[in-house]
Amino acid sequence: MSIRNYTMIFTITYLKNKIHLKTNINYNKSLLIILLSAVMIFGCTKPEDIGQEIVALPGEELDVNFTDTITVVSYSYSHDSLASSGLSKHFLGSVFDPIFGTTAASIYTQVRLSNNDLDFGTNAICDSIVFGFDYAGFYGDTAATQHLKIYQLDESLSIDSLYYSNKEHNIIQPALFEGDIVFNFKDSIAVTGGKLKPHLRIKLDNSLGEDIVSKSGQSELSNNEEFLKYIKGFYITADQIINGGGMAMIDLMSGYSRITLYYHNDEDTTFEYFVINENCSRYSYLNHFDYQGSDPDFYSQVVLKNTSLGMQKFYMQPTAGVRTYIDFPYLKNLIKDNQVAIQKAELILSIDGGSDTANYTPPYALTLAGISDEGVSMKLTDFLEGPSFFGGVYDRDNNQYIFNLTRTIQEVLLDESEWKGYRLIVNGEAVSANRAIFNGNSVNTKKTRLRLYFADVNP
Repeated sequence: MSIRNYTMIFTITYLKNKIHLKTNINYNKSLLIILLSAVMIFGCTKPEDIGQEIVALPGEELDVNFTDTITVVSYSYSHDSLASSGLSKHFLGSVFDPIFGTTAASIYTQVRLSNNDLDFGTNAICDSIVFGFDYAGFYGDTAATQHLKIYQLDESLSIDSLYYSNKEHNIIQPALFEGDIVFNFKDSIAVTGGKLKPHLRIKLDNSLGEDIVSKSGQSELSNNEEFLKYIKGFYITADQIINGGGMAMIDLMSGYSRITLYYHNDEDTTFEYFVINENCSRYSYLNHFDYQGSDPDFYSQVVLKNTSLGMQKFYMQPTAGVRTYIDFPYLKNLIKDNQVAIQKAELILSIDGGSDTANYTPPYALTLAGISDEGVSMKLTDFLEGPSFFGGVYDRDNNQYIFNLTRTIQEVLLDESEWKGYRLIVNGEAVSANRAIFNGNSVNTKKTRLRLYFADVNP
């Protein structure tokens, strides 16, 4: 008999003892954790094989039962703020989704001196000043025209502050740039001395360059502490788009993401860099425009809070968009007659059959967190086993996600943990744009469901 089967028997024996003997609680908890860990390690087998080799205890018959009819309550809700500071990559642009409406992504960032005590020489004149942004990916239509604006900040940023995606800062009018652009990922950039890889280059109003040159040799350009008092930062933003569009992923840590000031003086024609690095405060500002123009069913559930609609269909959207609440309100009906030992518990989330997954690829991975009494997201015991065990990765062949919740469900049934529901989140939601639409628990085919394999423990 396999170790998995011995473990199942020992788990059942433990549960019987727990029912009859209420003493030595700490020892019992520790023993159960060890035994359930072994169930998970040795219990990974095909569903149809589960329980086939389990041998009953002397004088007893051991049956492994199965159910996937437990009610799974789900509904989606807007998540309007997301910690988005300190990242190396940030979205820029605006995209319209027929289900979710428009999302616009903007960037706040500082720039720093690349050299202290900056002096532009005798009779220096600014020729031009260019803001560069390096590409690191894209979501949407790369051929779409975007209307961008770049402003200088009138309010300082702090590298020690945590900024959320709905935080706004004061800006200086007028814009240093306003105009239409297309994110061009194909064509190299011709510059003096050769060509550079494709990236976005925006010519700023010359007044900024002229003002910087006018401070040549002065305290404003002596070091970064003084410079950041003088040039507090920049806001790069995209106007709302109502059809098509897309968002470029910008790598602010790339050497191509910087301001270049071109100038000449009595001796030379040259340039100076103003860089973005890990010492720069930077964050994403994300706007969903209150989901105006979104699908009516989506709007009713997420904005008007008609949570009952989540039993038919629910939604996931990163970029401070939409999360989903999940719960199993009648789970403990499973033990109304006697305790059970969970052999395997899987939460299966099925993508809605009408979803356009060709043009809107679902997220690579999701995560599930328990909700504490204070409403805080907490890691589940199964999560601590690692992603290969916990799951949550998109299965393209079956158009679904599966989470292994074996220990989580057993703990709930034993009153070892008491969650106020569960929170479904897109992994890396600050740097992912892929969204998904799921079947709820009340649909007829491929519904979201909790699949349980368990053995009754008769006292």
